[in-house]
Amino acid sequence: MKPLSLTLFLLIFAPFTFAQEREGEKEEASTEEEAEEISVKPELRLFTSVDGKKIQAALVDRDDENKTFKLLVKGRSTPSTIPFDKISPEDLEYIKKWPKAKSVFLQKCRGLTIRQLLELRGYEPIPFKFEGNAIMITGKLNGKPAKVQIDTGAGTTLLHAPFTTAAGCKIGPMDQKIWGVAGFQPAGTAEIPKLELGSSIFLDEEIQAADRDHNMPKGFKRNEDILLGAEYLIKLEAVISYKERTIFFRPDNSDIAQIEKNGKDDDDFSFRIFTMKDKKQFRGKLVGKEGNSAIIEGLNGKRKSFATFSMSDKDVAYVVGWSQEKADFMAHCRGLTIEELLDLRRFQSFQYERKGNHIFVDGTLNDNEVLWMIDTGADSSLLHLDWAKRTGCKVGPMNKKVYGIGGSAPAAATDIDKITMGDATLTNRILLATDLRRNQENKQQEWVGLFGADYMRELEAVITYRESRIFLKRQK
Repeated sequence: MKPLSLTLFLLIFAPFTFAQEREGEKEEASTEEEAEEISVKPELRLFTSVDGKKIQAALVDRDDENKTFKLLVKGRSTPSTIPFDKISPEDLEYIKKWPKAKSVFLQKCRGLTIRQLLELRGYEPIPFKFEGNAIMITGKLNGKPAKVQIDTGAGTTLLHAPFTTAAGCKIGPMDQKIWGVAGFQPAGTAEIPKLELGSSIFLDEEIQAADRDHNMPKGFKRNEDILLGAEYLIKLEAVISYKERTIFFRPDNSDIAQIEKNGKDDDDFSFRIFTMKDKKQFRGKLVGKEGNSAIIEGLNGKRKSFATFSMSDKDVAYVVGWSQEKADFMAHCRGLTIEELLDLRRFQSFQYERKGNHIFVDGTLNDNEVLWMIDTGADSSLLHLDWAKRTGCKVGPMNKKVYGIGGSAPAAATDIDKITMGDATLTNRILLATDLRRNQENKQQEWVGLFGADYMRELEAVITYRESRIFLKRQK
């Protein structure tokens, strides 16, 4: 187990909130949901037949098996079916490249939420709560209920040592070091018989443990028993959706031995995990409903009827909520990537760079090109002091404090004119700045600071580990 090179659990200890615009300059947010800005009008095009006739119409369907397509002629309400060999070569090339899945999604599936889309692709949704801006879920450590904080800024997971011992887990010598915002502290390797995160189960793990209350001030209240770091988020192909307050995991990527696997097609997103009342689990896809029964197709292609009273409450809700919209998605759109689905929902996306287990995204600070670390474990965004000075930020006196691993560190309130990431722009902000290389021999740091949970929440971020992308809602 490699020691954590940097784990940040940031607490702001100051007389005002820094993750906001300067006092008096913040506009009140609307309480009404914004309407989806998705165009559902088919694209009109001038098509030419093989005999030279021209017609203005929209392509609305394509049948590759029968080599036909459907055109909706301008001014008509019913589409016409036309064979491939009746259209010009140029138009046939357009038809063959036409993204049918996207068109079906826009016309028939656009009402599905991000949660519903991911559930249909085999993900388990786990609702989270905010404590401050920290993402908190409930898990179990060796059977003991645990408060788990989702921390993309932690390269590896960290356990609170007293809690780990109370859960009956053995911790080895505290002869390791973990580094954080205030320096370092000792840690040891814990032997974990079982870690549970929703339906995801990991057996016989070795995870670092440290006293999370080490060097903290009197009255400090720790939020978490477990800081869930990037190695498990990567394994479970996690998706974090701030707007829906839900994190999604692929349980079949954990150590659940009783789940039937799908051989070479394990990545087929049309199958999800179903759980019965007797706790048995299997993979399949819902293909229909008959009264109080669900028709589920197994991995072997055979269909079987299951009475809903024999299924878990979560799966009963899934069956009850099944709709034609979802059926259309499974039939035509399941091959779309998360990037394509969110792009259709007006999100902008960035391919992030993974260094070790940390994730970094390009952006700007006061019009200077910089690199940000994405850190959901940082309650508020935080600047590296040297970078704050180099990018023209107005740095105040070092009379504030930040708390994290290693205890406390001095910090300064810092005025920022502008932060951008893609077309997302944050102006007139105040953040704390501190020396993020404190007590480390190498003082050079290529990234400007932590893009924390405050801004991720404000911009309705979605983070995906399978596709290594971060999505932010497009600004008008």
